[in-house]
Amino acid sequence: MTQAHPDIIPFPGRQPAGAIEGDPPVLIVGCDIALTHELAAEVQAVGHATRTAASLEAATQWLHTAPADVCLVGPLAAGESLAQLAHTIQQRGWTTQLVSVSATSDAALPGVEQLPRPCSAEYLSLLLTSSTQRSRLQAENRRLRRQLANRNLRDMVGQSAAIQALRQHVQILAEQNCAVLITGERGSGVDLVAQAIHDASRRAHRPFVAIDCSVHSADTLEAELFGVAATANAPRQPGRLEQADGGTLLLDNVHCIALPLQRRLAAVLHDQRFECERSGERIRFDVRCLISSNVDLDELLQRGLFRAELLNEAREHRLSVPTLRSRPDDIAALTEHFLRKVAAREGRPPRSLTLDALHLLQAYQWPGNVLELEHVIERACAIDAGRKLTASMLESWLATAADDDTPTGLTLADMERRLIETTFTRFAGNREKTAKALQIGIRTLSGKLREYGYPPRGGPGSNVRPWTPATYESTEQKAA
Repeated sequence: MTQAHPDIIPFPGRQPAGAIEGDPPVLIVGCDIALTHELAAEVQAVGHATRTAASLEAATQWLHTAPADVCLVGPLAAGESLAQLAHTIQQRGWTTQLVSVSATSDAALPGVEQLPRPCSAEYLSLLLTSSTQRSRLQAENRRLRRQLANRNLRDMVGQSAAIQALRQHVQILAEQNCAVLITGERGSGVDLVAQAIHDASRRAHRPFVAIDCSVHSADTLEAELFGVAATANAPRQPGRLEQADGGTLLLDNVHCIALPLQRRLAAVLHDQRFECERSGERIRFDVRCLISSNVDLDELLQRGLFRAELLNEAREHRLSVPTLRSRPDDIAALTEHFLRKVAAREGRPPRSLTLDALHLLQAYQWPGNVLELEHVIERACAIDAGRKLTASMLESWLATAADDDTPTGLTLADMERRLIETTFTRFAGNREKTAKALQIGIRTLSGKLREYGYPPRGGPGSNVRPWTPATYESTEQKAA
């Protein structure tokens, strides 16, 4: 036995010639060392390798390292029960079959086989074989269910070669339990790819927890991850690591984490445990970590701005999300997808896209990627201008993004004013349409314009010829 643990009992018996190579060993759990040795000898005699553990903690550690198909459970120590082990197996999504050797009160749990003592070698071999087959059938059934539920990875819309390769890579990584580094430009859908990996994995029934590291300081991010210590008036608040136990944790914009916290986080993710600073309590968890960034982490590493320990956790498994400009053939499908989303939200039939509008979208470079496309469609639909979107209705939104010469150093208030004034001009001073496009109330918009010094009925672009449905109808007829 290569791994040492105070609760694991080494059993020196050699593996018999009939043992099947590659099959996971049968795990034998119990505090009665003599009975554990006896069971191990009998299981090895019918052709199975064995591992032994004297406590539930040691058994859980073994199952986390290499899940077993079958687990024989004998008498347990005080404070431990078969029900606790069954709950842990169910929570972690393992398919390990439990076989009770002792006649305890919880030995009759659903799904738990009984092994009478004494029993013949033939009976033991048949029981182990049937339990192993049941475990593997359950594992295969769960795998096929995950593939069926995610066969199209519906949120990853498109049929280009790039997106098909991405889907295939996601499915491969989903079947593994390793950390993954996901890279991609802003708005390319890194968060959707991370969610797809989780949904297609065996952890799909457990939580998916995402943290945007760019919006936290070092102190607040540490509290977010590890929790807040108990005070005289409030109990301890668990952190995201505990909330994601058994599931997946996404660290988005991981390059924004402060260097000292990167080092601690790398050690915690490697050991899957941490110690509370005030109480000294040791918290264990089982989390698969996905990290994402829109910058070159290798370059940051060379410049001393990123810790090698954290990058090494996911260095071997990288996934690059393609930009939208690299797959223009997917723009039609993406646009249709977003139009259907808007229609479902508004409770009306989906709009269609004219051919000239599609050509306009495909010719655009999309610096904001898929997220920018979604915003353009939502803003155009906010006009509520009929059943079709034409090139003239989309062009103004794209021109703003393409010709954006916003100077650096603007304050948030300056950028907000520029957005309001630009949108107000685009709708020729129509406050209702401007407020709807900005998703704010008319009173809020009027207050902002008054704050900027505009008269009650005036504003930027209010002298521009207003847009009317008749204008749209004539545009629609020309496009047809």
